[in-house]
Amino acid sequence: MTTDRAARVDDAPPASDDGGDGAGGPATGSRWDGRLVDRLAAAGYLLGSFFVTVQLWLRPGAMLRENRQDNIQFEWFLANSVRTLRHLSDPFFTDLMNAPFGVNLMANTAVWALALPLAPVTALFGAPVSYRILLTGAFLGTAVAWYFVLSRHVVRSRVAAFVGGGFCAFAPGMLGQGTGHPNVVAQFVLPFIVLMVLRMRDPGHPVRNGLLLAVLVTYQIFLNEEVLLLTALALGVFVLAYWVQRPVVVNRGIRDGLVSFAVTTGTVGVVTAYPLYRQFFGRQSYHGLPDWVLDYSTDLRSYVSYAQQSLAGSKAGAENLAQGVSEQNTFYGWGLVALVIIAVIWLWRRPAVRALTVTGGLFLLLSLGRFVVIGHHQTRVPGPWWLLARLPLLDTVVPTRLSLVVIPIVGVLLAFVVERIMLDGVDGGRFWTRMRIVGFGALVIALLPIVPTPLTVSARHRAPTFFSTGAWRDEVPVGATIGLMPFGWQGDLNMMQWQTEQGLNFKILNGYFLGPDPDRDDRRGTFDGGTYLVQTVLSQYQSARLVLTADERAYCLSQLRDWGTAMLVLPDDAPNADVVRDGAEQILGPGRHVEDSWIWLIPAR
Repeated sequence: MTTDRAARVDDAPPASDDGGDGAGGPATGSRWDGRLVDRLAAAGYLLGSFFVTVQLWLRPGAMLRENRQDNIQFEWFLANSVRTLRHLSDPFFTDLMNAPFGVNLMANTAVWALALPLAPVTALFGAPVSYRILLTGAFLGTAVAWYFVLSRHVVRSRVAAFVGGGFCAFAPGMLGQGTGHPNVVAQFVLPFIVLMVLRMRDPGHPVRNGLLLAVLVTYQIFLNEEVLLLTALALGVFVLAYWVQRPVVVNRGIRDGLVSFAVTTGTVGVVTAYPLYRQFFGRQSYHGLPDWVLDYSTDLRSYVSYAQQSLAGSKAGAENLAQGVSEQNTFYGWGLVALVIIAVIWLWRRPAVRALTVTGGLFLLLSLGRFVVIGHHQTRVPGPWWLLARLPLLDTVVPTRLSLVVIPIVGVLLAFVVERIMLDGVDGGRFWTRMRIVGFGALVIALLPIVPTPLTVSARHRAPTFFSTGAWRDEVPVGATIGLMPFGWQGDLNMMQWQTEQGLNFKILNGYFLGPDPDRDDRRGTFDGGTYLVQTVLSQYQSARLVLTADERAYCLSQLRDWGTAMLVLPDDAPNADVVRDGAEQILGPGRHVEDSWIWLIPAR
C-alpha cells in the first residue's frame, strides 16, 4: 500500500500541488507545466490500457482465451444490470440461472458499481462492448488513481509517480488478473481509501473524513469485497508498523482517527446492512470457498520467475507455478526482486519504507498458503495462512491473492527510488549524473522483462441456429427454463453465453456461479449446482449408452419437472450427441429436430 504526506516528509518537504516539470525535486515550474505532465501521464496510461486489450478491440467477436468462463460470467452480469433496471427486479438475487434455486448475486462478482454505469452502453451496443470498456477502463483507472495520489501526496517527482502508478496497474499480477477478473484490476478506489485512512490522524474534520471514507468503502463493496478486505488488512499492518516506529506522530491523531473510524463504520453499516445481510444470510448464501480453492497458494519460485503475460515470460515457464494465468499474481523476475531489496536497504532509514517492507513481507508469507510450495512441489512446511484459513471472512479469500498486496507496495517503493534518482543533481543543473545513469539502467534491467504483452483472445463458441435465430421462441414462452445438453462445464458456459446473447429472455438450469453445495450440510461454497441423476445420465462425460430402469426414467423426469424445465436442447455438434440423445429419449421419448438441434418439451404432470 502507500502512504500520505507523513511518509514523504520523512526526509523531504511536501511538493507543491502547482506541479513542476516532472524532472524531480521540489516543484519549480508553473501550474501549466504540471498539468501538461499529468496529461502526458494519462495519455501514456491510456495507450498502455489499449495496448494490453488491443486484441479484444481488433476482434469484436472474440473473447479472452485464457479465462473464457469469467469473460462469459462478467458479460452475463453486465447484461443482467440492464434487465434489472428495465424490470426493477431484485438486484441481489436471480433465478435466471441455476433455476429454480437461483444465485445470490451479492455473494458473486456482480460488479454493480461498474455494471450500472455501463448499463446504457450495454443496452445500446451489447455486453461484449461493455466488457471491453470495463476491462480497458480498469487498467486506466487504476493507473491514473495511483498516479494522482502518488504525485500529490507521496513523491515530489511526477516521473516517479508515473512509474509507480504504471507498475500498480500493469504489474504481471495485474495482467494475470486481467485475463478474466476486471473487478480485481479495477483498483482505482483503493489509493483514495488508503489516503483517507492515513489522513485520519490529521487534526480537524474527523466527521468529514469519516463520511468521505464511508463513500469510498461503500462503492468498493459493490465493486470487489475481496480486494477491500485485503486492503483493510494491509492498512492495519502498515499503521501498526508505522506506529511502533513513530508513536508520537500516530498518537497525536488517535482521537480524531477514532471518531472518523466510528463515522465510517456506522455509515457503511447502515447503508450496506441489507445487501450484506442478503449476501451472508439470504437465499443461496454460502460459507467459505470450496476446499480445493484453499490450496490456491503462491509458489515461492514464482516471485523470481516471469509471467506468461510478460515480455520475458512464456506459458511453458509459468503454467506450473500458478493455478492458471489469472492467478499469476507475482512473477517479478530476478531483476526486480534484486532492485526492491537494494531499494529497501538504500531507503531503510525512512519509517514509511520500513513499514511498507514489513507489510509486504508479511503478505508475501501469507500468500504461500497453508503449506509452502516451491517449484510446483508442496513441502511439509506449514505457512502462516494455515492458522487463518478457516476464520470467518478469511475463508472467502483465495490465498494466492494475498500477494496482490505486494504489487502497490512495490509500486510505491519504485516511486521512492525514481524520486531519489530524479533529485540527484537538481542543484547542479546537470541531468545525466552518475546516479541517474546507474539508476535508470537498473530500472530498465528490472522492468523491461516484465513489460506486459497484449491479452490473448479466441473466437466465441457459435450459438446453434436454434438460439441465434430466435427459433426457441416458437417452442416455449419467454421466461421459460431451458436445459442444454449435454450437462457439464462446457455446456453450462455455452448456455450462459447464448442466454446473454438472447437478452436473458429465458432461464437456464445451471451456469457458472458460486453457491452452497447441496451435497453438504455446512453450506460450503461450490461452483456447480450439485449432483443429480438426470444430469449424470445426460452428462458430457457419458460416452457409453446407458440402459435406465423404469424407476430411473421416472425419477429423472420428476427432477426435470421439479426444476420447472420447459425444454431440453441438444445441438447437433454437441460432444457424444448420439449417446446423450439416446438417454434423453429413454426419459422423454423421441425428440424433434428443429434447425440444427434436437429438442424435447417436458410434459406436465
